Amino acid sequence: MGLPGRSSSAPSGASWQIQAAIAGAGIFVGSYDLAAISVAFDPLRAQWHLSSAVVTTLGTATLVGMLVGSLVTGMLADRFGRRQLILADFVLFVVANAASALAPDFGVLAPARLLTGVAVGMDFAVVFPFVAETAPIGRRGRAMAWIMWAANFGTLGAYGLGAVLLHADPTGGWRAALGLGAVLALPVLLLRGRLDESSAWDVARLPSLRTIARSTADQARHGRLVASAAATFLYQIGDQGLGLVLPLLLATVLATSAASGAAGATAVKAITIPAATVTVLGIEWIGRRWLQVVGFAGRAIAFGILGTLLIVIGHLAPVLVGALLAAGYFFGAAGPDKTTVIVPAEVAPSAVRSTSQGLSQAAGRLGGIVGVTSYGVLAAVGGPGAGLLLFAAAALAGTVVSALGMARRGAPSRSTSRSPTVEEAEMSATSRD
Repeated sequence: MGLPGRSSSAPSGASWQIQAAIAGAGIFVGSYDLAAISVAFDPLRAQWHLSSAVVTTLGTATLVGMLVGSLVTGMLADRFGRRQLILADFVLFVVANAASALAPDFGVLAPARLLTGVAVGMDFAVVFPFVAETAPIGRRGRAMAWIMWAANFGTLGAYGLGAVLLHADPTGGWRAALGLGAVLALPVLLLRGRLDESSAWDVARLPSLRTIARSTADQARHGRLVASAAATFLYQIGDQGLGLVLPLLLATVLATSAASGAAGATAVKAITIPAATVTVLGIEWIGRRWLQVVGFAGRAIAFGILGTLLIVIGHLAPVLVGALLAAGYFFGAAGPDKTTVIVPAEVAPSAVRSTSQGLSQAAGRLGGIVGVTSYGVLAAVGGPGAGLLLFAAAALAGTVVSALGMARRGAPSRSTSRSPTVEEAEMSATSRD
């Protein structure tokens, strides 16, 4: 891979908590970036005289890049190690994000967003397997939940800063919002140079990409990977699909400015902080399965009611719109937003953990593409309410898949629900405080 490596035989001396925090900081930055591009939609539409459908393709391009990054990186991380990919993805992120912020026109911005998406997809595919193998087995679920908890601040920060920057500079504020992502990524990149390679991967690694592909196919036949991928796909239809258009949706529904739409998105997204805290504190005694089922169901109800009211009544009070959106975000952040990321990294063996995580994340990016593209079409035909009903339908399907699939396929309700493999036992013994 050409980047300097630090093997498990030359440890940095950092505790597993510090290593998990350094790796997880990339998820915070990636979440910031995904929200920052959504803040740019409305000003770009006016500044470059683009239609809403064309503008939202920037979100689609980002998600396509994430899909590619997740698929490719999963297998590469299982073949060549976690650490080198964790470094490589942020080198690409800094370059692509800077290009996005400086893009002179749509023809440059679109491919820059594609490459930014590749980098973010790479990070999601390798960070969680790294943390799962670095943290002690009984604490890895909560460790990954903490990373996703922090990621909510990335999204919240992007919406809030976007509102401030667009208010200060309605035409150029979006550039500053995107460029800040590259600034945030630089210290993370430097700190990641101090990470150790996963000892669990070092013990379990397979000799070729072909062997990894065969082993992953065996895992898929057991059903866990398929169930995880299906739930992730259905969740991201509504999560990334809505997240990429939320400021634009609020600006449209409330007939307000882009800055006000971003401010409204900040207020709605703020509910994810207490929701994510519930998951972090309760994941081990409530269990992944119930968090996911209840989260999907609550999201379906909230978005279904809001979509129906927008179609039937039309104009709604801003408080009602915000409350129903916040309810949907609360249930999502308290359940499937965390579990669909955590479970694949937990149930797969170390030899194919990143490949399995990458496949599940790729399914989620495909769901995001379906969500943001379908919303654009449905909103153009039937208004924002029609798009929200799509998100509600996806969440309802996720409820069914989670209730049936996870129970039948044996996905863990808690992190202690199965015996550790040999490599996991060694990892646990070597990674404690």
